[in-house]
Amino acid sequence: MRLTLRDFTPADEPEVLALFAECDDWFQAATGHPSGPGDVQSLFYSLPEGAAFEQKHLLVARAQGMIGFVDLVVDHPAPGEVSVGFFLVPKDLRRWGIGTEMAKALAGRFPGVTRVTVGLDDFKPGNEFLRSMGFVFDGQLAVLELAPRSDGR
Repeated sequence: MRLTLRDFTPADEPEVLALFAECDDWFQAATGHPSGPGDVQSLFYSLPEGAAFEQKHLLVARAQGMIGFVDLVVDHPAPGEVSVGFFLVPKDLRRWGIGTEMAKALAGRFPGVTRVTVGLDDFKPGNEFLRSMGFVFDGQLAVLELAPRSDGR
């Protein structure tokens, strides 16, 4: 599979809204309600405390069509760290290795990252994915410590 990860553009909104609808199980677990039409727009304004707008990245994963979406903030809460808001793959494509490929693409796009944090919710499939990727659960966070790259990047 040839997966690309690129910045979200306004033209992606219809596909992202369709993906959100396909991932209603996550929205129910994380927010207590299904996704809605304003969810994409609200992502632009949703920043963790202490983060600047320039640190926010909304990314679309593609491999013969859109297959995933990532909301993250780089260099937050500290330089070299990434806070992931959410990481979505449609229900019918889960457990096919797409999430792992997306994680590899993220590592390539942000090579200086040494720590990744994800807020935990009651979404069992997502928590299982985080465990499989090596995240350690610490209270309301899942944390992955990454070794610095040996090539200096």
